[in-house]
Amino acid sequence: MTLQRIIEELENIIEQSADDELIEKDAIMEALIDVVRNAKGDSLDFDMEDDDHFSSWQETDFSSLADLDN
Repeated sequence: MTLQRIIEELENIIEQSADDELIEKDAIMEALIDVVRNAKGDSLDFDMEDDDHFSSWQETDFSSLADLDN
């Protein structure tokens, strides 16, 4: 995560919490922790750039596995 991206994320948290009085301390802390984890590289990244990876799983025919029960 670049310094510019960290700043953008922090500015977003500040803007949202300043504009919405219903946002509680816990939500702000969670957002800040997420930014820190992302900056350190400790987050789980589920973004997949290869959409074909998922389509191959969706198109797999598992009907032959039913024969294994017999």
